Amino acid sequence: MEATSTPLVALAPELADSAHAAPGHASDHSPAACLNCGMLVSDRYCGQCGQDAHHTHRFTMRYLLLHDLPHSIWHVDKGVLYTMRQMLTRPGYAIREYLAGQRAQHFRPVTYLLLLGGLGALLMSALHLQPIPPEQVADTPKVLVLAMDRYMATIYKYPTLIYTVLLPLNALVAWLLLRATRYNYAEMLIGQAFVTGTLTLPAVVLTIPLLLLAKEVPEARSLSLLTLVPSVVYPIWVYWQMQAHTRLSATSRSLRAVGASLLQLLVLILACSAYITFLVVSLLRQDPSLRQDLQAKMKPKTASTQAAPARP
Repeated sequence: MEATSTPLVALAPELADSAHAAPGHASDHSPAACLNCGMLVSDRYCGQCGQDAHHTHRFTMRYLLLHDLPHSIWHVDKGVLYTMRQMLTRPGYAIREYLAGQRAQHFRPVTYLLLLGGLGALLMSALHLQPIPPEQVADTPKVLVLAMDRYMATIYKYPTLIYTVLLPLNALVAWLLLRATRYNYAEMLIGQAFVTGTLTLPAVVLTIPLLLLAKEVPEARSLSLLTLVPSVVYPIWVYWQMQAHTRLSATSRSLRAVGASLLQLLVLILACSAYITFLVVSLLRQDPSLRQDLQAKMKPKTASTQAAPARP
């Protein structure tokens, strides 16, 4: 039996004047060949590949800037903005609906995470924020200054690395503490991608102005702890809603949600601390003089001179 292949349809310059470029309603569509797979289609969408067979326009700058890019990325009823709005207004319920199969309008979770995480890191790197205040650099061991510089450089160069590394760990915590939801580990990974991606928004919104304020008012550095509030409160809200369909009491749902959120925060702190410790150890091995500087600056300060005995 001889194999047959579907004929390909070339995108001719006349496309702009063809039925594919002409706007209209589904009832006005005449049969046309799908430009993606070549199948003859009488409805709007191709039944073989799913492409819009009657509104596949030839690219022009007007069409690209005014229709294609806004529609595919920022469409309010489908895409990033729709998913973002759902994650900011009813996150737990939206995740449950996505896992139940209502996925057509949502942005893909991993792409959502990487996009928002990358944008957040880009904004942070553009401001060249320093983790150690300039006036404290002289009193801080040089190895710690270098380690923090390398830590921030890693975050700026690989902005999605920390999210990718922590995603499986955070999903494991949620899966263990939210077993009553009956979601498997893979489903928790999907839900965690939405949660982590959305958390970059309040993190950036709070971190940037607080760090800029700290440059002008050193006493305001203690307010930087406020950036941890969304990292704790938002997951609690999400996990509470994700358990809405279970038979757990309100108290049990609250305890599980709070426990999962606090454990995930602990995972984040431990992971960052472990990486900074690794950088410090590596630097000490590379440059022995850093060890001497560390020992000198970590010693408790003592009086440089003792009081001279009184002369008669």
